[in-house]
Amino acid sequence: MPSLFQEVFERARREKRLLGVRSSQGDPSRFSVGYVLSYSEEVVVLRIINRDGMPTAIQSFNLLDVFQLDFDDQYTRHVEFKADNLDKVYAGLKSPAFLEQEDLTVPLLLERAHQAGQLVNVYTHLSMDYYGYVRQLTQEHVLMECFTEYGLPDGLVVFRIEDVRNFIWSNEDTRVLELRLKQRGPLGA
Repeated sequence: MPSLFQEVFERARREKRLLGVRSSQGDPSRFSVGYVLSYSEEVVVLRIINRDGMPTAIQSFNLLDVFQLDFDDQYTRHVEFKADNLDKVYAGLKSPAFLEQEDLTVPLLLERAHQAGQLVNVYTHLSMDYYGYVRQLTQEHVLMECFTEYGLPDGLVVFRIEDVRNFIWSNEDTRVLELRLKQRGPLGA
């Protein structure tokens, strides 16, 4: 009778899904994520995928060392999503024409993000950062509709424009969120 580990290995292999393998009991928070290439009663072999969705190695794990498997959790689904959309996540970065203006300010960047409906990442001097859409802007404040890194709604936040430390128009994380939100369609749909 196959073990539960082997049943999960087979399911991950058959469905071509990522699997997390924990084998370092000295540091149980560390784990490797990969696609199951093969397995036996002694060993499992994975094509390792890093957090960016890129394949990095072929690695074997002695099953005597494996103490936990993670399957279909938020983190592995997130890495899997990146791996399945590499061409879109790491597509060439196009900068909007207005970025070449000489008099750029944080309020102008926020206004342009609002006008373009651009998902942005905003960092504040208070060590907070937000992924989301600028939904409203005044001379002093910005209201953002926020999302978690996994694309889940995370509410509204209002903060002072003067507290903005820096602003990311487009990076890997914002492109992943945009893809997730586009695939999901309108909220509540």
